[in-house]
Amino acid sequence: MNWFIKNNYLNSITAACVIVLFAVVMSFENKIAIDGDARDYYSYLVSLFIDHNFTHQVGNDWFLIETPTGTINVHTIGVSILQAPFFFCALIFSKLFGYASNAFSAPFQIGIYFAGIFYCTLGLIFTRRVLQQLNIKPIYITTLIILCCFGTHLFNYTVNEPGMPHVYAFALTSTLFYTVLNLFQKRKAKYFYLSAVVFGLIILVRPVNAILLVFIPFFFQNRFDMLSTLKVLVRSKHLYFSFFVLIAVCSIQSLAWYFQNGKLLQDSYAGNGFYFSDPQIIKMLFGFNNGLFIYVPLCFLFLFGSISILMNNKFKGIVFIVSIAIIFYIFASYWAYNYFDGIGIRTFVDFLPVFVIAGAYMLQNFSPKLKYAVSALSFLFLAVNLFHIYQYRNGILKGNGMNFEKYSYVFLKTDKLYGDSLGGANELPLYSKTGRKLLFDNKINGVYQQLAYDSVYNFKNVEYGAGYDYKITKKSNSFFIVAEFERKETSKNSSYNALINLNASNTTNKSKLYLAYRLNDIPSKDCCDWKKCTLSIGVTGKFEQDDKLSFFIWNKDKKDFLIKNLNLKIFDYSYNI
Repeated sequence: MNWFIKNNYLNSITAACVIVLFAVVMSFENKIAIDGDARDYYSYLVSLFIDHNFTHQVGNDWFLIETPTGTINVHTIGVSILQAPFFFCALIFSKLFGYASNAFSAPFQIGIYFAGIFYCTLGLIFTRRVLQQLNIKPIYITTLIILCCFGTHLFNYTVNEPGMPHVYAFALTSTLFYTVLNLFQKRKAKYFYLSAVVFGLIILVRPVNAILLVFIPFFFQNRFDMLSTLKVLVRSKHLYFSFFVLIAVCSIQSLAWYFQNGKLLQDSYAGNGFYFSDPQIIKMLFGFNNGLFIYVPLCFLFLFGSISILMNNKFKGIVFIVSIAIIFYIFASYWAYNYFDGIGIRTFVDFLPVFVIAGAYMLQNFSPKLKYAVSALSFLFLAVNLFHIYQYRNGILKGNGMNFEKYSYVFLKTDKLYGDSLGGANELPLYSKTGRKLLFDNKINGVYQQLAYDSVYNFKNVEYGAGYDYKITKKSNSFFIVAEFERKETSKNSSYNALINLNASNTTNKSKLYLAYRLNDIPSKDCCDWKKCTLSIGVTGKFEQDDKLSFFIWNKDKKDFLIKNLNLKIFDYSYNI
């Protein structure tokens, strides 16, 4: 009876979380879930069931790679597989009620929102079950389910960006922990195969998440328990049959590649990589450019649970600390350690069950006074997380390129007038195995310059100026552009609406790429001194010989400000697949 009461109580808490998620989603005016990177993960469904041409992928140019034998998607097929039931429901609904059956109309957008809520719910349910099997008290499980749902960036990737892979990966991580824990405790055949299927899906969604395996020893009580259990498991025929199941699930991606360009195995991330000798752990965790602990401070608090784990079980404590250190090291070694647009380091949504487990031991084992303090701090951090997500959704907080100056400017700001008030560009240098190659530097070879490096350009009553053109000399797919200059306003915020523009066009002047950034990082606080500015921009696309890259300043308001010492550098980061 007590078990029934406890489970119904916990089910009610989970249901309440789902209702809140659903209510938030339905309150959005523009329900657009399939946008940006989400289009690429979704592309497999579009090509198969809408275009009926699996070699044609719909997405962003920088995630569609042309090979000599066909076009492939950088991203793997796992998200499309998990979205498929919701896609088919939307397809049927659109045909029955007269909506466009083009994979992007309202039923499909809402279908992906429902997918996000479903997989978030699934992840919360299995996280709860794992905590129950770890003998965490129901009151702490209740607290942790609420904190996990609303106090971390899981909330954002459920209600704002459900087309991204992270809510799906969160669900799979918690499910894998549940099946593996049951495999070790009950040793039933079904858990061999369930673990194999779930782990295969984890690889199909985000292959790097295979590093979850380093955490699995945590579910043993000690080294002897681990060795004795493994001895039993390796004698089971189901272990070897489950390997075939795992291979079968993973082979779905190989089949997709084969039908797209005739190859079963390939490195679709050829333009990406790791700098294992130079991990940016501090910047990844504490940097204002998407740092995990800055934007999701609850994850930092939960990690103090590792102290409790270590004090109560040395084996578990060492496993936890070593595994989280390995995870941090690998993700911080990735060339784009801020993981581009998002709130917090988005890849850690996938690993939230690990943080939640640490939080569970903290709440269960800390002294009563510490528990009260930790609980109060946890819900304060929940509020901070929701505040950051509100700012992010309304464009007050940028998903990429933040720094301390920008963060300070929008700190505690909620007025939508602050939306899109931040500017500049602070993108990381692209990945290169061999090092970047300097193609253009107007200090050295300003052949197409309108402005000498050491001259001053006055923008009074001038709309366009201070520009450079670069004629591409050979086919390329990646450039990195750095612009350095000094800016002086003649009145406060006279350059506020000025934009840095980057345009790529072909020989017939057809635009292939257009990017625009505010000239200033933040609105000016005073006037009128010279200020040094630096913008860095990564550009990926399909650039041919004789295409033109154009860089210029657009003074929309034709207000008066000065630019001097403009230095533009263009680096080649092209790669082959």
